Amino acid sequence: MKLKLDLHTHIWEAFNFQPPSLDIAEKVIAQIKSQGIDGIAITDHHNKDWAFEFRALVEKHFPGEVVIIPGWEIEVRPVESPFDEYQVAELFLPNGGMFRIYCHPGYYTPKIIIEENIHGIEIDNYIHNWHIRKGQVQTVADTHSLMTFQVSDAHNLENIGLRYTEVELDDLYRRAVPLD
Repeated sequence: MKLKLDLHTHIWEAFNFQPPSLDIAEKVIAQIKSQGIDGIAITDHHNKDWAFEFRALVEKHFPGEVVIIPGWEIEVRPVESPFDEYQVAELFLPNGGMFRIYCHPGYYTPKIIIEENIHGIEIDNYIHNWHIRKGQVQTVADTHSLMTFQVSDAHNLENIGLRYTEVELDDLYRRAVPLD
């Protein structure tokens, strides 16, 4: 079954770094539903704990209403080319795997280096489209068999779901690397 997912959001930041709460959950769920999507990944910078806490809260109080995938956004500096740093969203899937998406290609450098265990790449990012060279990204995706994603990169509530991708969860599971 295909789901409509926005796989790059910053919910903790959108709520001024407050702890997860029922009030925040209600607002996020309402926004997800108002956009006609099934769920989101939470990919705040360098903090995955908040996303796991938020998912647990949503699953306890609003079971089955939306999909919440915890994750985080981190910087990667390739050993062979350290000036070509890029950002990756690491999504921690319910089956124990990790799916990695190359975020906003072209943001730090126009060079796109695809290292091992990159599974997808953003081709449309609501706040970063000004530098994403879609033709180049599609060529890189085709060359490396990467999934392409449209994401909001929401840093506020209202932007959640402005971009999303229809995806089979099994496609993410199949490509993901197991966590130790």
